[in-house]
Amino acid sequence: MPLGGGVLHYLPIGVNPSAMASILSRTLTTAAAVAILSAGLFDRGPVNAASVSADNWVTRPNTVVRVLLMKANQPADAVMLLPGGHGNINLDSQGHIGWGEDDFVIRTRWHYFDRGIATIVPDVAFDHKPPVSLAGFRTSELHADDLHALSEQLHGMAPKVWIVAYDTGATSALNAIARGKVDSIAGLVLISPVLEQPDPDSTLLIDGVKRALGRMPVLVIGHLFDACSLPVVDRIRNAAAVLRAPHFQAIVLKSGQTQFKLHDAFAYPDGSCNTQPTHALAGLEEVVTGKIIDWLGHEGAIVLDAKPASPSAPDLASLDLPPVSQLTALSALPEPATPGFRWEVVRGLNVRAVNADAMVSGQPVLRLTAIANDNGHTLAVRVTGLNKNQTYRIAAWVKPVAGGNVELAALDRPDADKPVNNGDAIFDLNNHQVFESFGVQNRDIEQHSGSWQKVWISLATSDGQFEVAIRPAVGRKFLFIGDGKLGLILGGIEVEPLE
Repeated sequence: MPLGGGVLHYLPIGVNPSAMASILSRTLTTAAAVAILSAGLFDRGPVNAASVSADNWVTRPNTVVRVLLMKANQPADAVMLLPGGHGNINLDSQGHIGWGEDDFVIRTRWHYFDRGIATIVPDVAFDHKPPVSLAGFRTSELHADDLHALSEQLHGMAPKVWIVAYDTGATSALNAIARGKVDSIAGLVLISPVLEQPDPDSTLLIDGVKRALGRMPVLVIGHLFDACSLPVVDRIRNAAAVLRAPHFQAIVLKSGQTQFKLHDAFAYPDGSCNTQPTHALAGLEEVVTGKIIDWLGHEGAIVLDAKPASPSAPDLASLDLPPVSQLTALSALPEPATPGFRWEVVRGLNVRAVNADAMVSGQPVLRLTAIANDNGHTLAVRVTGLNKNQTYRIAAWVKPVAGGNVELAALDRPDADKPVNNGDAIFDLNNHQVFESFGVQNRDIEQHSGSWQKVWISLATSDGQFEVAIRPAVGRKFLFIGDGKLGLILGGIEVEPLE
């Protein structure tokens, strides 16, 4: 019985029988003391460590943006590529791009993916698809909210998130920056930038330029003979000089092809900048993307060294960070490279990759934060390739954030109507003890260096697989309304056979 298709599915939420009457009157339990949650609550995503797909990411209430998602294997960086023109790329559910194959960031998207950088190309939000007019949308607060949500999703995939914008995509990026919506990004790249001000007297976009120059590394790339964007490049260079921006670089190219053959002759109106070889940087795809990727690596190292606001796991657990509210999509998670592991469920959590050394080989360190739009907060992984009828120690490396505790749960036969083995334990991370457990052969909590705690349960598998769930808890409760702050640092999950 897989997750999906509107069926009910057993999730490994073990229940202590003595607490049955107090938690939702145990309407979520069965005779086997297993909680049942509707599969329609869960988002499904790609299962490969490196994959390409299309997915719908919620960005505003009742609004989604479809993104072309190119998931690299455990990336340190993620890029959001913002196309130019009207930006409506007509991305279908199979990942086929209906418009914009001649756009610079679309035709060079594979360069980032091939270098191990997680990459998305977003379409316009569903509520602004035709026949709704896109006039003024790039400078709207709604669009800035969309980019904020997309950048937050990407933070679940990689510690450093960058925006790379081409042509009028620069308008979108600077609008979001001016409105303070994407302050968490590591830096900004503008390619052949075109600024579409909301009105002649507006300072919105130049305010975005100034804010970006003062807060993050900025790279601007243009062509000497591109009349469409060179004045914008010069204006940004002048602003950087006045502000003495410490991490600004401008690259002005002179070479390239003298002709640009469009794949779609009807994509742009006659005389459009995007049909001009100098604006499109025709023939310079390898050169430009190579310079961008090298710049990301160099400036990314500076960002990690210089920003205390991006702490590593040993520091993050003790910081009083602003609350978060963005629900992370399953497809936005970095796939674990551990053989036989794949993410199965994410619910009610904001998940962010943490810049820290891996505690478990092949698994990223993640910050899990319980958000307020759900009372169940779950990250679950499917583990396969195990020995049938073998007992395993299932362990999680964790640290509490904002007073959080943790529940560790597991079951076998996750595709069946009913598991044979199912158990859980709730651990008090602040007092280093086990609150309660159910259905497990053994359980314990261990103290390790760097403030890490290792919580574990032992359980048998009848079919050679487990579904393992990690849940932040408040006291003994794993069902609660999150506040956007309480949660966990998850260093990884281990499943090891016992003699």
